[in-house]
Amino acid sequence: MSKKLSKEDVKAPDQVLKTLNQGFQWSQTHAQILVVAVIVFVVLGIGSSLYNTLAEKKEVKAQEAYFPLEKSYLDKKRDFEEAERPLPPMANKTPAAPSKVKASGDLEKDYGPEVAGLQKVMESYPSSKAAQMAALNLSELYLNYKKPAEASQALQKVEKQSGGSDLVSVVVLTQYGNVLADQGDCKGALEKWQKVLNHSEASFLHDTLRLKSAFCYEKLNEMAKAEELYKKVSQNSQDPKNPQAGEMGLGKEAEKYLRLLKIKKNAG
Repeated sequence: MSKKLSKEDVKAPDQVLKTLNQGFQWSQTHAQILVVAVIVFVVLGIGSSLYNTLAEKKEVKAQEAYFPLEKSYLDKKRDFEEAERPLPPMANKTPAAPSKVKASGDLEKDYGPEVAGLQKVMESYPSSKAAQMAALNLSELYLNYKKPAEASQALQKVEKQSGGSDLVSVVVLTQYGNVLADQGDCKGALEKWQKVLNHSEASFLHDTLRLKSAFCYEKLNEMAKAEELYKKVSQNSQDPKNPQAGEMGLGKEAEKYLRLLKIKKNAG
């Protein structure tokens, strides 16, 4: 817009006025651009704030739809579990309490309304945390009733928004990997677990998933990768201050499977 002035130039009143006039002329010439830039900046700021507010409101609505279903599911689950427990010896000497009904073994009869409601939450609020939580509960229900394919499908629907950077996403990806591994899809399971392993925030699960991954690598006949993970878990367990040390006993498990792996390699 203007050249750099020397100290002498600045001291001259004519030069100062000339420079100010040049600046004023540039501002007039580009006034429209400046106005548009300011408007864009303000609109983007308002738009971002509005988007966040709307997203928060939508999440609240999703959670309001989800939580009654979760409560109903957990209440029924507790009642079914209590119905399976034998009565304590003193129960015959106390007034009889209403007996709780045992689960029938039919998912529709036992949890039909809850399943339908959780599915609706996922359909109505697909990008919400409530949808991820609904998928987790659905997957648990399906697995309990020997429906692994349906459990996998429920988790698949919320996988895209489960990046592994928050606790709910971590649990979704871990569960999805578990379901796939149980179905024999070790490659798919490794992919899901790796997303969790990539995030330091989920370090409390890392050694557990390393051990699971090692099992899968053995099934895929990738023994070197399995051995590397067994060693990693074993080393981490020796440092209790290590945030990735995982659950107690994982190190011993890893060492046991590492010995078995070496025996297999030597026998082969």
